[in-house]
Amino acid sequence: GGTCSDLPEFPLIMNRAVGANLNGTPALCGGYSTSYSEKCYKLTNGGWQEFASMKKKRLLAAGAMHDQKLHVFGGSDGSPLKTSEIISVDGGVEYGPDLPTAMWMFSITAINETVSILSGGMTDANHYTSETWFYNHETQVFSSGPNLLEARREHSSATIVDKVTKAKIPIITGGIGDGLSLKSTELLINGHWQ
Repeated sequence: GGTCSDLPEFPLIMNRAVGANLNGTPALCGGYSTSYSEKCYKLTNGGWQEFASMKKKRLLAAGAMHDQKLHVFGGSDGSPLKTSEIISVDGGVEYGPDLPTAMWMFSITAINETVSILSGGMTDANHYTSETWFYNHETQVFSSGPNLLEARREHSSATIVDKVTKAKIPIITGGIGDGLSLKSTELLINGHWQ
């Protein structure tokens, strides 16, 4: 019986930003408007407001929430980035650890409360990768994960829960591989992509 009003218009034409639910507040960082952006915006009662500036301009980055902060990894400012940044809802921004390699167009999903997995993407202008990396948000350490069955970029990822075993299963789907759109899906079960 309730109705919802339309959300306010975003102040810019923007694409390829990274977004999150930051302490109950929708937030977007980076992306491309008329140029690469380092700006972060959050939705408040008054509409979209700029609340932070990342230390690097970046688009096609990946982001994950941990400890009520948005952790933004990699992306591109015209060249692939190796840096990461941690953004607080109050506008605080600090560098996180460097990635094992510069990367963009990849995906990230949380496996549990502490660990996320970064998958695929590009490491330079011509190299699609099947590599994955586990990232421990508490220790801020990366470790190599199992290679995907298919190298891909611009794919989606999530973690699903098995209805019977209650196991948390990372899943990736779609994207682009060897210049072609992909419709395949991979699940990480018992340490192997299937």
